Amino acid sequence: MTKCFINCGLVLSLCLLMLLSGCCINVGDVFKAKYEKTERVSVPVKDATALDIETNVGSITVVGSDVTDCNITAEIIVKARTIEKARELAEEVRIEVEASGEKITIKAIKPAGLKRNSLVVNFKITAPKQLELICSTHVGTIKTSDIKGRTKASVEVGSIICNQVVADLNLNANVGSINVKYSDTADAVCCADITTNVGSIEFTGPPRLSAQLDVSTNVGSIKTDKPVTVVGKIGKSMKGTIGSGQGKVCLRTNVGSIEIK
Repeated sequence: MTKCFINCGLVLSLCLLMLLSGCCINVGDVFKAKYEKTERVSVPVKDATALDIETNVGSITVVGSDVTDCNITAEIIVKARTIEKARELAEEVRIEVEASGEKITIKAIKPAGLKRNSLVVNFKITAPKQLELICSTHVGTIKTSDIKGRTKASVEVGSIICNQVVADLNLNANVGSINVKYSDTADAVCCADITTNVGSIEFTGPPRLSAQLDVSTNVGSIKTDKPVTVVGKIGKSMKGTIGSGQGKVCLRTNVGSIEIK
């Protein structure tokens, strides 16, 4: 019976994901023209310590590197009734980069005549490793790699993938999976707060992870490859200690499985 509920939940989740992300076939969309363009912007980081990236529909990819500038590539895709109109609207889309205090904010400004789901902006960014990241998209995927600063990311429909992590995480998805892999050189003590409403969580911590563990799912399974000193029973939730328990790892999903490596 539990397996049946899990399968039904995952099927319903997939349908919701397709519906909200515009993947369902829409007769009106079949006849829409599409125009694509790419913009590139480079901005010096100077004294900034945080990078805030926002897109409504589209992906965000951030790679940390030994650079002093923030190098931004924005792939802009516009759909309209004709290719001429799509091109016209695409040329009015602006990529705004604003430095305020210790934070650099990156977002797309759309023209008034462009409907919400007719614009897709995919950001690909190379930034200094030490920056703190704040990323959000309504529909799309967020990917980060080799970032040494704290990462906060949220997505309404999509997925979050963080690789080569060394710092604290705060990740949230409504419908979508979350995959985290810490670097082999990361400190044993880490703090991660990871939540998705519908979707799975895969968490690979530092090799010598030391943390208090708080894990729960309503529909799904919990699996761990790490030795855990468990408090209470293991069922749809698990609380315990890994290593000396100096950090804190919270993993929560409503519908989906959780795996700890």
